[in-house]
Amino acid sequence: MAESQVPYYYEQTTNELVANLSDKRFKPYLINAGFKKEFAFALYLYNARMAKSFLYPLHVLEVTLRNRIHSVFRKQFSDNWCHDKYFRSILSSESRNVLDMGIDRANTHDVEDVVSTLSFDFWSNLFRPEYDRDIWQNLMVKLLPSQNITRKEFQKRVKLLNNFRNRIAHHEPIHKLDLSELHKVILETLQWISPEMSVWVKHFSTVNSSLRTRPHLNANDTVSYKTTSDNNFIQVSPEDNIDIDFSRRFIVCLNQDDLVAVIEKQHIADFLYSLRNNGELLISLREYTFSDVINFSSLKLNALRCPPTLNITHVSSLLKKKVMYIVIQQDKQIHGVIAKAHRKY
Repeated sequence: MAESQVPYYYEQTTNELVANLSDKRFKPYLINAGFKKEFAFALYLYNARMAKSFLYPLHVLEVTLRNRIHSVFRKQFSDNWCHDKYFRSILSSESRNVLDMGIDRANTHDVEDVVSTLSFDFWSNLFRPEYDRDIWQNLMVKLLPSQNITRKEFQKRVKLLNNFRNRIAHHEPIHKLDLSELHKVILETLQWISPEMSVWVKHFSTVNSSLRTRPHLNANDTVSYKTTSDNNFIQVSPEDNIDIDFSRRFIVCLNQDDLVAVIEKQHIADFLYSLRNNGELLISLREYTFSDVINFSSLKLNALRCPPTLNITHVSSLLKKKVMYIVIQQDKQIHGVIAKAHRKY
């Protein structure tokens, strides 16, 4: 989600994108981007990636917590605690109404089906102060047997995470929050309930890798890719002869506006070596074109064009199979080249 392996150019689409997202929704990103629209879109996509990455940890936390509460309530009240008269008498009218709506939505009368219909709001609200004496005074130790956590402390924690979950569910901005800390809080809360669940989530969570995709503006108001690429290149066409200035590291071959290939000096050397006759080589570079070099080494389509708004952490996913180079291009201007063989990400 929110990542692309092909370039996307905003010149002709910005107004339509903003109109469909709505000015109100896009404005916070635009403000944070210093009113630079491409950077604002980069922030919007980063926000979407972060929201996606948090779905798994929050999902596991919600399911783990509700199942633990369900287990505690079964032992304390009854197997069918959601219909237990004493338990229901403890609830506020608001919580009781939410519980009844969950019962109505359940596919069966099985209490576990009811549990699965109840929102995180319902479970987090059970830790409000009015439930301290009747529920949690004796049950916190059963809910978190290995922790010395009070109902008040736990409510603060669960309320924080529920609000964060709701921000994601309502597609609100989260990119300005301390997302690394929130991830740690989720893992710690899971650890209180089940250490092994916390280890499992930490192992498979993509939050930390997504955090590294945050876009940044440099001094020239462009996003991170541009400064990472190598600008030691020359542009040629396939029919140009190979008698050129070989001081440049990369040769970007374009057929009008179409990217054909990226060539390096070693490719030309390999081609010339193939022309030797009885170990000798006596040729004129003007007799051969870059098309000859491309065909000899099968270089066609060995490069991919990307705008500078893509984040540097995506490079490894783009440089796959035949793609050996990324050409950084904005509008029709090429800013630089990133080579698979020369960089690690």
